[in-house]
Amino acid sequence: MEIMMFIIFIITNLIIILCMQFAYTHAYKYENGMYLNVHIPSSHKEDAEVTEIVTTGKRKMKHFQIANVIISIAICFIVFFNIAVFVLVYIIWMFAYIFGIIHIPNSSHRKMYALKIQNGWIIETQRKKVYIDTRVSAEAGATTVSYKWHALFLITELAAYIPYFMLGDTHYNILMISLFLCSVLISTLSLVFHAFINKSERHVYSMDSKLNLIVNNTMKKYKSIAMLLLSGLNAVAWIYVALYTSITGILPASSYYVYIFIQLIAVLGFIVPIYMGLNRKKELLSANTSPIDVDDDEYWKTGYYYNPDDKHILIENRMQSGNYTFNYAKKGAWIFTGITCAITAGCIILVFVCMLPLINIQEKITMTNNNLTISAGGYTSKIDVNDITELKLLDELPDDSFLRTNGASTDSYDIGRYEGRTLGKCSLYVFDGYSPILMIKSDDTLVFVNSKEDGEIEGLYEELSQ
Repeated sequence: MEIMMFIIFIITNLIIILCMQFAYTHAYKYENGMYLNVHIPSSHKEDAEVTEIVTTGKRKMKHFQIANVIISIAICFIVFFNIAVFVLVYIIWMFAYIFGIIHIPNSSHRKMYALKIQNGWIIETQRKKVYIDTRVSAEAGATTVSYKWHALFLITELAAYIPYFMLGDTHYNILMISLFLCSVLISTLSLVFHAFINKSERHVYSMDSKLNLIVNNTMKKYKSIAMLLLSGLNAVAWIYVALYTSITGILPASSYYVYIFIQLIAVLGFIVPIYMGLNRKKELLSANTSPIDVDDDEYWKTGYYYNPDDKHILIENRMQSGNYTFNYAKKGAWIFTGITCAITAGCIILVFVCMLPLINIQEKITMTNNNLTISAGGYTSKIDVNDITELKLLDELPDDSFLRTNGASTDSYDIGRYEGRTLGKCSLYVFDGYSPILMIKSDDTLVFVNSKEDGEIEGLYEELSQ
């Protein structure tokens, strides 16, 4: 398991860093009259002060990215020593990386904007103008790639769940329902964004209406293809798991790995068309002989969009190629961001609470007044000795398919709440490679426990057998 986790996380990390490289580094080039997403007159683009800000920001970004490639790979090696520590360190690194990748370009952007204001590099005739191309607006919503294809994916995902619902083992209900809902959520969001893109791609780049139409339709096509590939491959990942489990009656670890691999392909299927579309857009606009220059830097001066006069709550993000951002002049943007941050913070706190006891698992077995207490990794089972109906020493766990419902499982231990295919609900306090294993059964409890201490389980067996 550790090897697969190592490979999956390294690939994921590299994809994330490459995506951020693509999204942010364009700002260090002088494009569309801007450096670092700030309009700078072409007559001043090579000024020493401008060059210094650009060069320094670019160097910081380069060093930051190289350092995080090394750090992200190094972190993955922790998985071979302690998975709980790996998860906690990985979360800390991820948030540090997100903060850095946003802060570095935004810091340079603010410096450039301050320099622009200081030098008065503002053309009043270009400020805060809004251009509308009626021909482009008239075709808003029209596209050669229909968002209705997502409905087919959703129907297929539902159809794949039906055989499992009718024939599958209810042993996997929680996992299968979770995967099904995740699949439906991704496809639904893809459908919503696909429809949004069809209506929102009506930007005015030039006085040439035909060029505006071509560029907008080009971006619609590539973004639509990206959404369809994401939604479609996501459906394939779920369908594979659903059909495999329905046919074989089991859900092995290999199915998870195949599922994750297909989802990674889905992410690439989303990224590549976006990248191709932005390159094609650049090619088309390079032949623009009558560009429209609008200086709306005032709305982006903090690195975030804030325009009370813009009725839209979601707009294309100038700071990140191919991305969208909120208009933080709108109350709804703050509400959504606040809810998202609260949910994220709650999830992180929950992960830390669950993982901290698993960093160094110490098993404790105590007997007090005929009450047996077994605890390890934050999990506890209490059994009244008088209620015990069966005791058995085993060389290994029964040949049953134990599904973890609330606990931790690695190549070193299985701790927490599980459900066996035939044995039903039970608690495991089992360290791999140690025997014997004591099975303790009462009217409402089933526990399997062993120990790293020689003779401890045998002594417990004799004490409970008296």
